[in-house]
Amino acid sequence: MPDPNPAPPPDAPTFPDTRPTLLRRLPDAGDEEAWRSFVETYGPLVFRFALRRGLQPSDAADLVQEVMLKVARNIGRFDYDPERGRFRGWLFTIAWRALIDRANRVKRRSEVSGDRIAETTPDPTADAEALWDSEYRRSLLQRALPLVKPQFTESTWEAFRLTTLEGHGADETARQLGISVGSVYVARSRVTARLRERIRQIEAEWEAAAAAPMSA
Repeated sequence: MPDPNPAPPPDAPTFPDTRPTLLRRLPDAGDEEAWRSFVETYGPLVFRFALRRGLQPSDAADLVQEVMLKVARNIGRFDYDPERGRFRGWLFTIAWRALIDRANRVKRRSEVSGDRIAETTPDPTADAEALWDSEYRRSLLQRALPLVKPQFTESTWEAFRLTTLEGHGADETARQLGISVGSVYVARSRVTARLRERIRQIEAEWEAAAAAPMSA
């Protein structure tokens, strides 16, 4: 079972190695290692999603706890069906419902006390699923970056980092690294291609784990 009082997840976590059997191990409430890996991997995703939906950090951390507990209660009934959606869609549904339930509780309390809480109530008309997918992709990127970095020379990685992650121009980066502008573009292209490949592999590993029988 997940820790009932987890610390707020960091904004830029170091993701653990993905093991294809992890999702199949979650129904075992005593498998603390599997739950720790799950919380470390998906907790930051839920946390950032909650922040972008308007929650304060302390409330976002509480929501992570609520979502993890709901997953613990329902993971045994998760049935992977490609036609109905992926595991991340199932987790999004749990997180979104928890967010709405929390907003409704706050709203009911405010009606009793007369407080105004409109600023912190999630807007149901906003594209929450697109926001979730954006944060999910960010999580995959954070997972893939440290795996791909050792495959490149320092100058190649720095050319990618400065232009893609830091937003510097190719000319400025070339001057800083002492290489040609063309070399900057080549480096960025090589690293980006490798990252995309690694991200696809990571996502496929999780989906393969979700597709496997939970009782295995």
